[in-house]
Amino acid sequence: MGAPELLPQSPHRLAGFFVLREVAQSPGGIGGNRLPGPQHSRVLSIQLSRGPERSAVILSDVSSAKSFISSRDIAVVGFFVDTELPEFEYFNTIVKNHPEWDYGVATSEDVLRHYKIRSNAISIFRQADNFRDDLVVEETPELTTAKLYRFLTINELRLVTDYNPMTSIGLIASKVQVHLLFFTHKDVEGQEGILKELRSAASDLRGQVLFVKIDADMRSNQKIIGFFKLKRTDLPFISIIDTETKRKRFRESGDITAAGVKQFCLDFLSSTEEEEESENLKTEL
Repeated sequence: MGAPELLPQSPHRLAGFFVLREVAQSPGGIGGNRLPGPQHSRVLSIQLSRGPERSAVILSDVSSAKSFISSRDIAVVGFFVDTELPEFEYFNTIVKNHPEWDYGVATSEDVLRHYKIRSNAISIFRQADNFRDDLVVEETPELTTAKLYRFLTINELRLVTDYNPMTSIGLIASKVQVHLLFFTHKDVEGQEGILKELRSAASDLRGQVLFVKIDADMRSNQKIIGFFKLKRTDLPFISIIDTETKRKRFRESGDITAAGVKQFCLDFLSSTEEEEESENLKTEL
């Protein structure tokens, strides 16, 4: 496992989503006393959270680790070979101060072996695109709590991801190049119900399509709103785009349901495959 690579290697992934390019190129880049397992769960829990409101789940065996990771939209796991090093406290600080993520911690040799952990690492697992990224501490120069927080924030892609300057970097780094865009604002009626439908569709399309919520009320989103030539009165609005080929399609207005959105995505994916087959045939001829 190498150090996290958070930006795509190919510039073509940026072409269809030009707003993301500006963010990705902004300055600031990315930056022996082990607890033996379940018998020390209570001690470790106290170390992780001195207040009762925040704690990390103790992943004492492979089964509990798998269950924890698979049952969460985003799971952040601290894998520690040595809990006496500074990164254990950095992880502790994140757990106590950032409730937006679900945390697990593992020190068991069986768990570390299963996830191929050889030294202290903080890993993020996300369901949206079946993705895992490891921040290997010994390969990360001068790790701090701030750098750890940035690593997690950039990689925070959920079933429906809120688009912002930080998550945009994770979006372009993902191997999933087809994005469904949900344009909205705070006054859209029934928005929570719509998001529930979108999450349901996104769950069925994990690894094929990333679902992105773009809030027109955010000043930082105005360029992408302008790119699609949308007015506030056009919202809510749904589009799907292939960020590599620039190909996009707009969904006709009407009720937004999980079934309807899923079919909209499948039709787009199917037509993409047909075009690729056609291009391959032309090449062969």
